[in-house]
Amino acid sequence: MADSGNQDKTERTPSGGLRWLLFNRRKQGGRRYPLLGILVLSVLCAIALPLANSLVIYPAYTKIMVDTFVDSARRLAVLTIPPSIKHTRLDPVVLDTPRFLADVYRLETDFGLLKVRVFAPDGTILYSTNTVEISAVETDKKFTNVIAKGKRYARLGSLRGLPINGRTATIDTVEAFIPLMRGKEFLGAFELVFDVTGPKRELERFNLYATVGSVIISLALLGVVLLLLSQEAAKESSRQQTEQLRADVERITRHDIKTPLLGVLNGITYLENYTSIDPDQKEMLEDMRHAANTGMDLINRSLDLYKMETGTYEYAPGEVDILYDCRRVADDLKALAVQKNVILEVLFEDRVLTREDTLTLSTEENLFYAVLANLVKNGIEASQSGDKVTMRMQADGEFIVAVHNPAVVPEAVRTDFFGKYATAGKRSGTGLGTYSARLMVEVMGGRIDMVSSEEHGTTVTVALPL
Repeated sequence: MADSGNQDKTERTPSGGLRWLLFNRRKQGGRRYPLLGILVLSVLCAIALPLANSLVIYPAYTKIMVDTFVDSARRLAVLTIPPSIKHTRLDPVVLDTPRFLADVYRLETDFGLLKVRVFAPDGTILYSTNTVEISAVETDKKFTNVIAKGKRYARLGSLRGLPINGRTATIDTVEAFIPLMRGKEFLGAFELVFDVTGPKRELERFNLYATVGSVIISLALLGVVLLLLSQEAAKESSRQQTEQLRADVERITRHDIKTPLLGVLNGITYLENYTSIDPDQKEMLEDMRHAANTGMDLINRSLDLYKMETGTYEYAPGEVDILYDCRRVADDLKALAVQKNVILEVLFEDRVLTREDTLTLSTEENLFYAVLANLVKNGIEASQSGDKVTMRMQADGEFIVAVHNPAVVPEAVRTDFFGKYATAGKRSGTGLGTYSARLMVEVMGGRIDMVSSEEHGTTVTVALPL
């Protein structure tokens, strides 16, 4: 067994807040941590929401605004064309009527249009607010590739106005082209230029407010999550430090307790060899030696459990009469069963185990004894006066021992029955008994399970390979 001279070093817990927490979460892998997920979501929102406003929402609202003006332009163009020439190809002769000129003038004045132009099918400008452009030919490919094929077209633009108080005013515009069609025949087109400075400024203001609001909300959420993560990191760090302190104290205690126990054993040996003792005194010394050896075994076993936890335990199986150890466990715990007024029943292949029954198994005797004694002791302690605790063994492809008692495992520890420090209902319980049993069974290459219900009580089953 190991002593303080070669105790294994435990991994020190890194200090620090959020950085350590994130590092520790990465080490632990498979588990899910909602706060870290919310942190990632908050960061993504802080980045994505402003981008979404700029790249998706603002362009979408701009398109809606432009489409609204295009629809208005279509209605105005239809109303401006006199019914007599509604389905006629536009040319200078057709448009040279007083009514058409009056209607165009009303477009400019009543609807506040910045510009009006009328095109012939070949792109010739038949009418323009800017009279210099009349008779010129539109050369923009959009006219021949889009508008001349009957598709409406619009674009945002801007005009620089006359300087006001030393500053040049900029006017935002929507330039809408409305084709006039007779079936698939292109008759000409209208171009109406709207002043959209006001709506566009309102849209930009809305986008600014939405972007700033989304950033503030995202940053607030991010701040809350960071605060919660920092608090969790502090709690986790404190818990790890407490666990480390517990481990250090346990190692020191194990070493310090072994020294007085060795003194007790040496004193017993001295009394036996160099003093006169009567039979009663000799029996008492034997009991004292047994108690001291048991204490030494427990200390050494705790060292072994530490090695099992860290994966450094060296398993050394040998040929063991496993049924002998079962009888030894029953004999050693008989006094406890009598004290609790509990019946302890030991069965092998559905019959009472006898002294003649033997079964050889390749295992480590001390490990098996410790596992079985632990489970039977727990069963007796959990039972009420008059209850029966059954230890049932059988060999069928593997050696199976099932310890049953009529008590029910509390819901609080049922799902983590074999976890470290999992205990309930026992004032002196440490929650290490079933945890150490699981570790030792796994070292022996076996498995351990527990089932518990109100109807059938609790059964802990250990299966070892034959």
